[in-house]
Amino acid sequence: MSRAARHPTEAQATGADHAVVALEPLQPLPLKEQVSKRLRRLIEDGSLQPGQQLPSERELGEQLQVSRGTVREAIQFLHALGLVDIRHGTGTFVTGGSDDRQHLRREWRGWTRRHSSRVHELLEVRRGLEAHAAELAASRRQRPGLDAMAEALEQMRDAVRNSDLTGLVESDVMFHRGLCEAAGNGALVELAEALGTRLLKERAALWDIPGRARRSLNEHSRIDAAVRAGDGRRARGHVLAHLTSVEKDIDNLVAAPGQPDDPATTTTRQAK
Repeated sequence: MSRAARHPTEAQATGADHAVVALEPLQPLPLKEQVSKRLRRLIEDGSLQPGQQLPSERELGEQLQVSRGTVREAIQFLHALGLVDIRHGTGTFVTGGSDDRQHLRREWRGWTRRHSSRVHELLEVRRGLEAHAAELAASRRQRPGLDAMAEALEQMRDAVRNSDLTGLVESDVMFHRGLCEAAGNGALVELAEALGTRLLKERAALWDIPGRARRSLNEHSRIDAAVRAGDGRRARGHVLAHLTSVEKDIDNLVAAPGQPDDPATTTTRQAK
């Protein structure tokens, strides 16, 4: 029996203000990025207010016609970015909308500074994984992966034009998973998913660096072009150049003085 079935009146018991929103089914595939993007838009346009409780996973799944697992992954994505708060045994609540952006940016920078050593370790793993994935992708060019990369680039361009920081993170994650999908290797996709989840706040802090968004868009475009041209050596080189650029910007971020209210200011040296 599901948790929702065991506690049918939990919302009434807690006095929570459940959101009532109209959601259309997703088309054509129930991807967690589509769910997270839909929910994020509702937060940013004010349909979901700070402090408001989201509908249950079951209710969201029924409205969007996706599995509860897909909804859960999307909510975890939003939680990692600080947009929602998951309270076990109670539900998921909106932490803030567009007015809370500066707080989120400080949190993302602070997290990256506090965990800089771990971030670099994970980036080392990404270098090996994604460089190999790029070579395989250029050789195999699996259509679902190529389509995902193209869609991610289009969303990335829109996000750059609109200064949509969370949208940049979403499209970044989508692109790198698409690269592994184009390689035709399910294990690579799973590893890319795991790494992507662990580095969401680092990605957000990185994209927030002045000039980084346009530079990163160009780097991703070069990777995409090399894969489509079937040039594995060039695709590998562009991936490595991209990740080297990422590491350099992270080093600069960590070395930069923290803001007075940046939680990393007093803890960065201890974390190294």
